[in-house]
Amino acid sequence: MDPLSITAGVATLLGACVKIGTELKKFHDDVGSVSDTLSGMLEDVSALGRVLDAMRVSFDGMPKPTTGHIGTHWENIKYSLEDGKETLTGLQVMVNKVNKDVSIFSGPRKLVRLKSAEVKISQFRQQIRSFRDTLQLSMQALILYANLPSTRAHRLPGF
Repeated sequence: MDPLSITAGVATLLGACVKIGTELKKFHDDVGSVSDTLSGMLEDVSALGRVLDAMRVSFDGMPKPTTGHIGTHWENIKYSLEDGKETLTGLQVMVNKVNKDVSIFSGPRKLVRLKSAEVKISQFRQQIRSFRDTLQLSMQALILYANLPSTRAHRLPGF
């Protein structure tokens, strides 16, 4: 695990958030009457993007130990970012299917597709919320660790 892969993972996920956010916004604007699920999903993806952007800024220049518990924590963040990319890719595929344009009655047909996909969208939404919360907590823990005086950081249990 190297620090560059964490930074690359954050940047990749941030790009995926922007893509999905754009697609969700387009869908939101095309349909007119939008379910709470879709509006909530748009907000959740935006919130994840804000957390990822904060991570990108906060982790820039932060020391990244590659051993011990903190090294393992960095490794787990890397895996979380990979899992998040997989989740966002799945969401993007589903949104693209639901949002596809057709020549006749495009808006009403999108609504029907949305209704049939609402359970799956809710599952993606829950995964994104959980993912966002986990990354936010991890970021706070690493910032706390980085701001501890070096003499105290080595004496804390588990560090």
